[in-house]
Amino acid sequence: MATKNGFLPLETPRDFAQSPISRFLRHGKLLLGTLFLAACMVMLIQTKYLANITTSNNTGRETFYAGLNKCYEARYQYEAPQSTEDRENPRWNSISGQKTPILIQNATLFDGQSVLAEPVDITFEAGVIRSVSATTLNRQAPKYAQIINAQGRFVTPGLVDMHSHHLLLPFPHLPSTSDVNERPVLGPITPFVRSLDGFKPYDPAIQIIASGGVTSSLILPGSANIIGGEAYLVKNLATPGPNAEPVVDELLLDHGIAEKSRRRYLKMACGENPKGIYKNTRMGLVWLLRKHLAEAQELQERQSAWCRTAADIEKTDFSQSRRISQFLKDEGRRPESFELETSLALLRGELNVNVHCYEPEDLERMLSVLHEFGIHPSAFHHALEAWEVPELLKSLEENITIATFAENSLYKAEAYGANLRGPKILADHGVQVALKSDHTGEGNYAKYLVYQAAVSHSFGLSEEKSLQAVTSVPARSVQQDHRIGYVRPGYDADVVIWDDHPLQVGATPTQVFIDGRPVLKNDDNSREWTTGKSGSGKPEAPQIRPSLEIGQKEDTCNKVQQVGSRILFTGIQKVLVDTHGASTSATSDLVMLVEDGQVKCLDKRSTCLSSEIQENTAHIALKNGHVLPGLVAFGNKLGIQSIPSEPSTGDGSGSKNGDALNENKSLHFAKYGVHLDGRGLARARIGGVTRAITAPLHGGGVVQGVSVGLRTSANATILDNGIWEDDVALHLVIGQAAKSDETPTVSSGIERLRRLLQAGEDTAPGSLDIYARAANGSLPVVVQVFNEDDIAQLILVKRQFRSVNLIIYGGHSAPLVAKPLAEAGIPVILTGNRGAPDTWEKKNALTGPPLTESPAKILSDAGVLLGLAVKSDSNIHGLAQEAWWAGKYAGLSDQQAIALVSTNFDVILGSQSKKVEERALAGDFVVWEGDPLRGEGSVVASFQGDGKIADCWPDTVDAIL
Repeated sequence: MATKNGFLPLETPRDFAQSPISRFLRHGKLLLGTLFLAACMVMLIQTKYLANITTSNNTGRETFYAGLNKCYEARYQYEAPQSTEDRENPRWNSISGQKTPILIQNATLFDGQSVLAEPVDITFEAGVIRSVSATTLNRQAPKYAQIINAQGRFVTPGLVDMHSHHLLLPFPHLPSTSDVNERPVLGPITPFVRSLDGFKPYDPAIQIIASGGVTSSLILPGSANIIGGEAYLVKNLATPGPNAEPVVDELLLDHGIAEKSRRRYLKMACGENPKGIYKNTRMGLVWLLRKHLAEAQELQERQSAWCRTAADIEKTDFSQSRRISQFLKDEGRRPESFELETSLALLRGELNVNVHCYEPEDLERMLSVLHEFGIHPSAFHHALEAWEVPELLKSLEENITIATFAENSLYKAEAYGANLRGPKILADHGVQVALKSDHTGEGNYAKYLVYQAAVSHSFGLSEEKSLQAVTSVPARSVQQDHRIGYVRPGYDADVVIWDDHPLQVGATPTQVFIDGRPVLKNDDNSREWTTGKSGSGKPEAPQIRPSLEIGQKEDTCNKVQQVGSRILFTGIQKVLVDTHGASTSATSDLVMLVEDGQVKCLDKRSTCLSSEIQENTAHIALKNGHVLPGLVAFGNKLGIQSIPSEPSTGDGSGSKNGDALNENKSLHFAKYGVHLDGRGLARARIGGVTRAITAPLHGGGVVQGVSVGLRTSANATILDNGIWEDDVALHLVIGQAAKSDETPTVSSGIERLRRLLQAGEDTAPGSLDIYARAANGSLPVVVQVFNEDDIAQLILVKRQFRSVNLIIYGGHSAPLVAKPLAEAGIPVILTGNRGAPDTWEKKNALTGPPLTESPAKILSDAGVLLGLAVKSDSNIHGLAQEAWWAGKYAGLSDQQAIALVSTNFDVILGSQSKKVEERALAGDFVVWEGDPLRGEGSVVASFQGDGKIADCWPDTVDAIL
């Protein structure tokens, strides 16, 4: 009888039989019977003694073979099964699994490797893709199949996010439900903890993330520890089991597979996070890691020695029982350590290792230590500076994957060396690039993983590499590319149908299938989330934004920046700025004549050109020229702080112990703390941002301070027009962030705000005090607030203090009170158009298409004056794309959309520029090559309203962005 590892089960020795004594007694031979009885007693004693010896030997053999079986198990190496057309999905069940076949017809398919040239039909059944064939073959649909005509729409594999923390950080975040980091009690080395032991299977993020097309996620412990613990792959299908209950194991990608056959994953970390939490140096952290691995290695060697001897004994026949007994007496049972089990598996190569590291030196040293112990990681995560050393990485670890961000950066020192072209640079050197979310909150929201691919594509990563980065590359890295990451026969039926090419800004799923089951309900996708392109031809990827070599930039910019220059821009296809000169019927192929930084003509070529102009004018020929107003960055840390985690890089924040009503003591002014540098400003410039409105850093309490208006130009200085407005607005905070010693409750914050305005009203007329100006409306009052009930309280404040120019900032739940806001005349500067319900204050916030209406649409439809802002400096370059995203679902024209991030701010803040009739354009304007709303444009030149040239081609091919 065969068993695992070829061992036969040990048979229990037969008990010695006892002969019956009754026959002797029946013969009446008492003496003989007595003698025989005595003999039997002796035999019974001897038999019991022998049985004890046999049992002891048998127990020893069981201990011996149990240990020997573990020796053979330790040799087991995971091998991913191959996909076959008749493969079954282990997660499928007959009760809740896919019931009928589904046929998607006429799809434009990216299959995980490339975009197929011709439309295809895709059939899947029982959670497995059965066929992918050309639509022209017109294959017969399976019996009872549901047929979906994609009408040429783009279809991809379900997206694979190889770094997420949902389930461990469920929405909304609360300390009681956060289990992402095991710290600090067990110390910085915790390989023995498992992320699934902290899963919250009711997490609303499961459904939200899936609605963005993300079907599989690797859920890792956090990065507090050098070794953080085991990670687990999940499918983002809520309550998938037959009873539709929140069961942890049913979420696992390997549900239905025997546990011993499941792939194992490990999270490690280096750098700032463990250093900051445990107060070690990098030197100390590396020593702790080496010490731990050395202890595990020593145990492994003792196990190996035990196993070698045991295997030799097992092969012998002569006196085997005696040898086993002596071996166990001398060596004992096989050495074990419950605490070191995971680390032993790591040394044996059984774990897929994922390491959180950012900087080149940390990448190098971590590989050195791991290689010292024969460990080869599968991926470095975050790795925002890996682009600096692609060849080093390839030489040290040929098959490494860099799982990184497209734009999320600048938030700490080791994230400050990021580059928006990092993914392109790595891919150009042959390094495998995956893009992932992290999903710790709104700033790295997993729902919008595909947009990370769009950003990387915009900055040079090819169409196919960008799509691979969120499908097949992460699937390969986590060793599951036999079942996810592709649309091919035999793979799991994880399929996404998009309303546009997925790399287009604003692309949204119309349907998502996981294991063949639709994620979006009929009422979710009953609206046609389209741009008019789908169904009218093959969806096309956006163009990569153009960039210049340094020499080309110098040639162009010498023309633009020459004093007294006259510049003629030709090839302008679209103007999204209000024109105040002579009207023109031309809508494309316009020319624009700029003299001394001011537009003299914007019209047809024949209207603007004369022989004199042609002879004495620098000519810049554009292919797809766009003219936009200068964009406005609102509420960022531009100019006031470079690295949020480093206090020395910023102005500092006020005390939580201030007196909100004491203006002279508690009020801070950003204008006094401005430093016009930092990489955030560089990203602003390439995004066409010409002005920034920055408030003081918030240190707690209701009063944040008075914001300043900055120029983002690289040449701006404090002494030379770097500040265009000293005091823009008074900034206040209401809600959880405002709690302090002085305002310990949300209600006390509302009360302080009311008293502050009342004090301002009571001040003598004409006073220049800030609170007085706030009360009389000459200085806008911007209040950061998220919750709908807190916003309702501010509506009541506005009804009482009608003169106040009250503005909502943040406003995630503002759509829930959109009509009262409009009636009160309160504008909203929205940071939550693509926001997340990640806190209790925002738990009722709309998640946006395809699950809900767009927040921007609801506010716009209600008549609320709207502006858009992004919170992070790292993605300030994408303001125009945020405007397009909002405009797409709010039904806005391009000009209306771009106003959300530009001219609307002048109206909201009450500082609308006076129209200058003799000029064609008023205010800042920017000339682009390509369409910035769709991520295809680069800034050619930025012009300030005062006629100064702010920037010329701020983006070059070698720029570190």
